[in-house]
Amino acid sequence: MIIKASARSGARNLANHLASTKDNDHVTIHEVRGLVGQSLQAAFLEIDASSHATRCEKPIFSVSFNPPIGAEVTHDQFEDAFDRLEKKLGLTDQPRVVVMHEKEGRRHAHVCWSRILVDESKAIHMSHFKTKCTDVSRQLYIEHGWELPKGLERKQDRDPFQVSVAEWQAMNRQNIDPRDIKKLSQDAWQSSDNLSSFKLALEERNLFLARGDKRGFVVLDHQHNVYSLSRVGGVKTKDLKARLGLPDQLDGIEKVSRHIRQSLTQEVRGRIDAMKARHKTEFQPLDDKKAQLVFRQKAERRELSDEQRVKRHLLIKSGRDKFRRGVRGIFDRVSGRHKRLTLINRKKGELLKARQMEIREELIFRQNRERSELQKDIIALRHQQRQERTLLAKRVYEFRKSEALRVKQTTQLEAWTKARNISKDFEKVSSEKGRSINAPKKPSRDKPARQRTRRRDLE
Repeated sequence: MIIKASARSGARNLANHLASTKDNDHVTIHEVRGLVGQSLQAAFLEIDASSHATRCEKPIFSVSFNPPIGAEVTHDQFEDAFDRLEKKLGLTDQPRVVVMHEKEGRRHAHVCWSRILVDESKAIHMSHFKTKCTDVSRQLYIEHGWELPKGLERKQDRDPFQVSVAEWQAMNRQNIDPRDIKKLSQDAWQSSDNLSSFKLALEERNLFLARGDKRGFVVLDHQHNVYSLSRVGGVKTKDLKARLGLPDQLDGIEKVSRHIRQSLTQEVRGRIDAMKARHKTEFQPLDDKKAQLVFRQKAERRELSDEQRVKRHLLIKSGRDKFRRGVRGIFDRVSGRHKRLTLINRKKGELLKARQMEIREELIFRQNRERSELQKDIIALRHQQRQERTLLAKRVYEFRKSEALRVKQTTQLEAWTKARNISKDFEKVSSEKGRSINAPKKPSRDKPARQRTRRRDLE
């Protein structure tokens, strides 16, 4: 199973996140060990309070265990994975909280350990924890016979476009499917070999490359949301520089945003909004079906839990009734019968608990298979809608390209018309000036007077 870990703070936010049913179909508190508080809020606040005597800013070590798709992992197998990693990280016997999440027909676990050694008032140093998590993950894949991911076989084959958890959550808060950005960025990166081709490939997918204020290369969508290319794409900075060069030759975020606003007309924005509304309407029947399925599954689990609780109470009552009271009870303690009955009752209780856990796991596996069948329809519709969005992005790109060409031609035509009008005005002025030069001069009004004066002088 894939193991991801991080040291973190924020006890309240972590508790709210693990208890949230917004993205999860079922949330179960599997274990709370070594803590007085049995709720998530109380347990994490207790861990946070124990760190105040130290300088530790991130007292909680959070780890997620994600089995491969289709794998039916039992509680014992999960417990074995928890114990292995706990021993390897040096967190043995530390307080921990285990929460089980189920969504999209899959079950995964979140385990949060306390890093604080209360008796010594110090925190456990988590050195090279990512490497240790990878080693345990690889061992689990090999032992259970699961298909080993490429990234665990060779680190160089790891998916370079893997979206981080923080980036995924940030996109979800903006109502953006991170899979779309990742897939579009991946296709553009694989189909390009330099800056110009990569920029063109992104624009064909309705994404825009720009120069970030702090992060170098960034990508903008049509809603002006900014994503770091190295983070959302998982591409190393040196690989970006090797293929794309320096980001100084690109336009800034403000200029690219202005270009997006100018290139997308009201008609194009209307088409995009109409497609979003239609896609949401298409998803509504599947969302309703999922809600009904989850509601029915929760009812089945409550019914099973109540039934198992009654059986446990009956077993406890029947075992308690076997103990005799008074003098006979004293005789049973002296003869060892009381101890023998205690061991028998404990054995029966353990067998009943194991049997009930097995029945509950069978129910969970069956419900997850039902949920995974519905998820296939959701994935198919999501894939179809992603193709439609990609096709619309190409049409928008072609429209922007034709619109830019039309504007360019209009500008050239206006410039040519203006130049032609100026030329005509110049020719008209020149012709009028030429006619005025070649025309005969008019006789001066003073010429007869000069002639009379000259004749008088000669006389």
